[in-house]
Amino acid sequence: MHGWAFAQLIDFTRYKATQAGVAFLPVDPAYTSQACPHCGCVSRANRPARGRFVCTGCGLAGHADHIAARNVAVRGDAGWAVVNQPHATGLPSARRDRESKPPASAGGS
Repeated sequence: MHGWAFAQLIDFTRYKATQAGVAFLPVDPAYTSQACPHCGCVSRANRPARGRFVCTGCGLAGHADHIAARNVAVRGDAGWAVVNQPHATGLPSARRDRESKPPASAGGS
């Protein structure tokens, strides 16, 4: 596992998630370990040590990996909300028109 490239790991994870029927939503990890999930402050100074996070804006402190995981989770929730938005443009649609009309009667009475 330690010899895998990140792209290969993502491909394997996507494959396994699809096979198990689980949604797979990639999240951009950029600056997740430097961003504060509380106030949104992004700074290199928020990481005074390798495993430590202390926000220069609001003072939130904690383990850097935990803070990064919270940021990834928030981005995942935001991405999931976008994925689940209904398609409601208000524009006419041939399919919508077909579905809204009653079926033509096929025969007489």
